[in-house]
Amino acid sequence: MPRKESVNIIIAENSPVLAAGFSLCLRRLPGLNVNIMEVKTLENLRDCVRSAKPDILLVNPSFGGLFNPKEWREENNGENVSIVAIELGKLNRSTVSLFDDTISVIDDLDTISAKISRLSTSSPFSEEKETLSLREKEIISLVVRGMTNQEIADKLFLSIHTVITHRRNIARKLEIHSATGLTIYAIVNKIVDIADIKV
Repeated sequence: MPRKESVNIIIAENSPVLAAGFSLCLRRLPGLNVNIMEVKTLENLRDCVRSAKPDILLVNPSFGGLFNPKEWREENNGENVSIVAIELGKLNRSTVSLFDDTISVIDDLDTISAKISRLSTSSPFSEEKETLSLREKEIISLVVRGMTNQEIADKLFLSIHTVITHRRNIARKLEIHSATGLTIYAIVNKIVDIADIKV
C-alpha cells in the first residue's frame, strides 16, 4: 500500500508520561506518516499552530485551565484543525460535545488509527467518506453485521456480481481490505451501532 501524505499532530498535554505515550502510539499507526509536536503551555501551542499548520490538535480538556475549542479556534484562526480531547476518564457529555472527537488512554491502536485517519484532511477516510454512495454505505452495514455476499444480494434484490463490485469499490475508496478495518470505519462514521455487530 502506498504511503499516505503526512498528518501533522500537536499534542497539548502537561504530563510528560501521557504526551510521550500518545506520541509513541501515533508514530506506530500503520499506513500513517505522522509528524508530532508536543507542547506544554498555551503560548507554545499558539506559536506551534502558527508555524506548523497542524491537521489535528490532541489536547487534554484541562490544558491551560479549561480548554474551550470554540474560543481557541476564534482566537487562533484554527478553523481547519480537528480538535480531539484526550480522555483520561469518562468525560461528561457537555465537555465531549465541544470537541471533534475523543481519544481515550485505553483505546487500542486500531481505534486510534481509525479516528486519526477520519479526522486528518490528508486521509482517504475524510476525502472518501463523502463519496460513498448510499448503496455502498448500506452494503458496509450489512457486511459488518456478518452477512455473506449472497445474503446481501438476496436482501437488497441485487445480483451477487453487483454486491462484489460494490465491495471492491468500497475497498478501493477507503483503502480498507480487512473486515476489522471496515468494522472500525463503520462504527466511527456511525454507519452501524456497535450493538448491531455479531461477535
